[in-house]
Amino acid sequence: MYIMRNLVTGPKGQDHWFLLILITTVLVFSSCWYAISQNIHTVIPHLFYIPVILACWRFPRPGVLFTFGIVSGYAGLELFYNPQMLLDPDVILRCLIIIFIGMVVAYLSLYLHNREKSYLRLLSALDTGVIVTDRSGRIFYSNPYAIRVLDRKAGSLSGSSLLDYAGNETDLKEFLEKCQQNGQSDTTKELVLKRNDGFPVPVLLSGYQQKGEEFILTLNDLSEEKWLAHELANDRRVMTTLIDAIPEGIFLSDNSGTIIGINRSCMELTGWNEGTSLSEKTPGPFSGELSGNIRNALHQAVREKQPVTINLETLSEESRRHYEVSLTPVYDSLNSVNRVAGVIHDITGRENYLKQVREREEYLRMVLDGLPFATVVINPDHEVLSVNQALSMLFEREVDDLIGTTGHGHLLYPAGERPMLSDLMIEDEVDILLDEWYEDLYLPSPTVPGAYEVIDFFPHIGEGGKWIKSTSSRLVDEKGATIGAIETFEDFTSLKATEETIRISEERFKIASQIATDLIFEYDQETDQILWFGGVEKWLGLESSERVSTMTSWTNLIHEEDVGKVKSAFIHHVLTGEPIKEELRIKHRSGLYQTWVIKAVALYNTNFRQIKTVGIVSDVSEIRANEEAKRKALITIEKYIEQFAILNDHIRNPLQVIAGYNDLQGGEYAREIASQIAQVNKIVDQLDKGWIESESIRDFLRRHYGIKIKD
Repeated sequence: MYIMRNLVTGPKGQDHWFLLILITTVLVFSSCWYAISQNIHTVIPHLFYIPVILACWRFPRPGVLFTFGIVSGYAGLELFYNPQMLLDPDVILRCLIIIFIGMVVAYLSLYLHNREKSYLRLLSALDTGVIVTDRSGRIFYSNPYAIRVLDRKAGSLSGSSLLDYAGNETDLKEFLEKCQQNGQSDTTKELVLKRNDGFPVPVLLSGYQQKGEEFILTLNDLSEEKWLAHELANDRRVMTTLIDAIPEGIFLSDNSGTIIGINRSCMELTGWNEGTSLSEKTPGPFSGELSGNIRNALHQAVREKQPVTINLETLSEESRRHYEVSLTPVYDSLNSVNRVAGVIHDITGRENYLKQVREREEYLRMVLDGLPFATVVINPDHEVLSVNQALSMLFEREVDDLIGTTGHGHLLYPAGERPMLSDLMIEDEVDILLDEWYEDLYLPSPTVPGAYEVIDFFPHIGEGGKWIKSTSSRLVDEKGATIGAIETFEDFTSLKATEETIRISEERFKIASQIATDLIFEYDQETDQILWFGGVEKWLGLESSERVSTMTSWTNLIHEEDVGKVKSAFIHHVLTGEPIKEELRIKHRSGLYQTWVIKAVALYNTNFRQIKTVGIVSDVSEIRANEEAKRKALITIEKYIEQFAILNDHIRNPLQVIAGYNDLQGGEYAREIASQIAQVNKIVDQLDKGWIESESIRDFLRRHYGIKIKD
């Protein structure tokens, strides 16, 4: 019997065992009953061992209970026929022996059950099929692997014949016969079996015969191995085709430098073939020293177990070629290097391109050094790519050591107070970062779209610090991807000083205009805008200066008789640059007119181009009113003088007549009348003297105050 013959019978014999144990138990009880009834107590009770052993062997756990049942039955028989026998030591010992035998048999049965299950689990877990057959090929046992190989739908192959699965029955019979001849020595043969569906399965069968009885066979499915071998052969052909189609030269060598495999491109390029040894003189462009360089690099790759790359240059009458040879060690299962794979790249085009790139970089570096602005260029990793001499001069330090580092931020911010503008430009959220680090400092560049600029004071640069304007822009490639950023720096210290001077000057100008009694104006000839200083709205009684903020709106308030001459004066001034001096009348909000005197000159830029007109306005309304009052007073005085002259004539003529008549008449009153006439004459003389003095005063006013009297 083979090891898997079920020393503990399987469930298929359960009914038979029940019947066998039952019959045995009945026979034993009947025999013991009869013996005890005949007062035989020594030999016959030992028959109870038989059903106990059978029950505990076949059914270990229920058998234990069965044992106690047998003992109880036996004790009952003894009690029934002779109660004193229950206290007999032989009966007690006999009961204990029955229980002991049942327990031992149950334990051994359980142990064998567990061993059998462990064997079955082991055989089920194997990735090798196990089959037990008799000499005719009838299968007693097969593990799951064998079932999957021969019949994927069946739950068990037991009872079927192995010959039913033979692809060639003769070959299988010969194999079984050979196993029988070899006995317990292994016999191995590769056969083709077939499943129930007729699909052929290549297998490797190994087997031996166990003590002239059953065959123990092991089965390995070679389908995957055959398929892999087929695919490997196909892959090798495909790989060879692909490798031959690769334009780069590819070769495989052993550790000594002998070529094992090589593609067509490598053959054409180097002149090597399979079997070529790099230790010997090789033909082609890689002969001599170049071949030695490849051999040394190959030995280095084997020794260091690391890929090695070397560059070679060949020179022929036609051209100069550049090659890159990459050597990669190939490891075996023991992690030892037993092969070296090599790839030969023709990098002539790349080298020529790199040469052009280097020349262009050198040219750009020269251009960058020639720029008047201090400049730094960084890559997306915030590393400095390039700097120029202007940067060194501005920051008064060497800057070449910044190339390849991320230390450019210390130029402006030694303590790392904030990142540079260029560092922000290569990030995604530029606007958010600018608001975070440069709030109220940055402005969009007016000349470069997408660029930003910052003007700030840095006290640690130079003596007394410097005002520096930073302008940064993102650098992108033709696809719009960010490849870096550029930042320029300008020294705005002198400009800031100029701005401060101008600011102070403007502040003085504003203060002066507020203190002065005259108005100051600035006329922009291009925009037609007038900027007033000194409160023009108060002069004209307006709410704001908007009513007179342009030349057009201002002239609308000028007296219509004066508009023409004012416009002509400004046009002549713009064309010739000559100063303006005009007197005009302008309407107040109340409806009255004021008299203004304008004096203005041209303002020129650095190109001597007239850009603005600056002037002052004086209000001479009160002066002109006083002059008018004086003129009217002089006219009145002249009228009075004329009236005095007429009055003198009218007084003197009658007095002369009266005096002559008095002299002719005489009389007692003639003396007294003559005295009165003399008194009146004296008064008239005083009036003539006053008229003369008034005439002198009139001439003085005309001479010194320019008062003219219109007729």
